[in-house]
Amino acid sequence: METDTEVKDVVVEIETPAEKAGTPEPMTAVKATAAQAKGVCDIVFLIDATGSMEPAINDLKSNIKSFFNSLSAADANGSAVVKDWRARVIGYRDVAADSEWYIDNPFVRDTAKIEKQLDSLDADGGGDEPESLLDALYKIAKFGSTPKCAQEEDPLKWRYRSEAARVVVIFTDASFHGRTSLSEAPNLDWKEIANLVMQEKLRLSVYAPAMECYDDLTQIDKCEYMPIVFDPEVPNDAVYKLREFTSDRANFKKTLDQLAKTVSASAVAETL
Repeated sequence: METDTEVKDVVVEIETPAEKAGTPEPMTAVKATAAQAKGVCDIVFLIDATGSMEPAINDLKSNIKSFFNSLSAADANGSAVVKDWRARVIGYRDVAADSEWYIDNPFVRDTAKIEKQLDSLDADGGGDEPESLLDALYKIAKFGSTPKCAQEEDPLKWRYRSEAARVVVIFTDASFHGRTSLSEAPNLDWKEIANLVMQEKLRLSVYAPAMECYDDLTQIDKCEYMPIVFDPEVPNDAVYKLREFTSDRANFKKTLDQLAKTVSASAVAETL
């Protein structure tokens, strides 16, 4: 069976008559696809939308322009590292405690539209922690994708995985349930969700309390985790520490700038 790797090997190892004559050879469809995939990414901001998260959501909105400016900043050659991005905001709460536990939005290419999606995200409900992060990750992994080389995009689906990096950025101040509660995916544990995330080539960047459950998620390939250190003996300290983290404008801006660099690196990496 012919694979992308086999085709690339042929292109690299065989010198064509045109190359010998000094004439550039037309780019093959396989090489064109690989080139187009660099600097292209789909980003999901997966945000805990329970009541305690309102200050963090507001701080994220205040700094989101800086994130996208850094994302599209020019490299040493003067070219934008990320040439084509789409993003969407998704909120999650607790499946058991909230009738509206999952808040969806379409992929967009406009920072103002992302700000509007953040504006519409009401921090409410959730009950007591933990929340339903695994259920939300299941739904995101099940977005589906547009066909390879599709002429039109679907704002509710990922682009084909060899044509755009897929990044999920998580912000939360709480732990998560150890198993899913969705009717279509009941009782899945973190390992089963992790396998699904890796199967769909999702790259996670997690900003969450320093808890064992998030240590588990770091076993997912290419997962990056920024633990928010708190005192478990102090009630609601994880909530307060995340507020301190996001309300420090200079530090939070620096964090989002670094996140943008991480996303840029994902977008430039081979996605085939």
